[in-house]
Amino acid sequence: MKNKYKVLIVIGVVILISLFKVLLSYPDTNKNDDFSNVQDRVYKNTAYNFSITFPEGWDIKPGEDSDSQAVVQKAVKDTATISVAVREVPLAVGALSSPENTIEDLVDFEDNNRGIKADMEKALPGVRDFEFGKSSVGQIPAYWVKYIGPSSLSNSSTEDSTKMYQLFHNNILYMITVSSSLNDFSGLEKVFNDSVNSFQII
Repeated sequence: MKNKYKVLIVIGVVILISLFKVLLSYPDTNKNDDFSNVQDRVYKNTAYNFSITFPEGWDIKPGEDSDSQAVVQKAVKDTATISVAVREVPLAVGALSSPENTIEDLVDFEDNNRGIKADMEKALPGVRDFEFGKSSVGQIPAYWVKYIGPSSLSNSSTEDSTKMYQLFHNNILYMITVSSSLNDFSGLEKVFNDSVNSFQII
């Protein structure tokens, strides 16, 4: 499974680069266990003031060394992963940004899409079939990107389907990523959607 997380790291880095090419550094994501709690599949993070409900029967665990440093919690089952990553906007930029600003205030939708597509095609050869859209997650405007790429599983010639949601609230960028083998994704879409739609700012 280590290769799976290496691919997710690349994805997360590419998304962040696309969103904030002008920024030089980020505060480290706070992963202190004192701010995290899982109870009855509901993960709450009081450092970043959000909650999300993971699917029943999935293995829920904190981000690991093999994950992006921004991943605070994830749930895995077979080929599927749901992860939540958090990045605070650097103080210099945060000071210029209203806490009420959303992703739509932070980056133009079309510019975001072009940057993500170009950067991901460079970072992940073979990635294809990009789809982009806007939605609302936890009543907060969100951008999403969906694509197909080489499988993140070791020694596999199959492909994965991945969808990442990006939302911005109170100068924090939240990224919720759902991924599975291409063959499994359509069957898991309701499970993925239920988990993503459970996300709430608390």
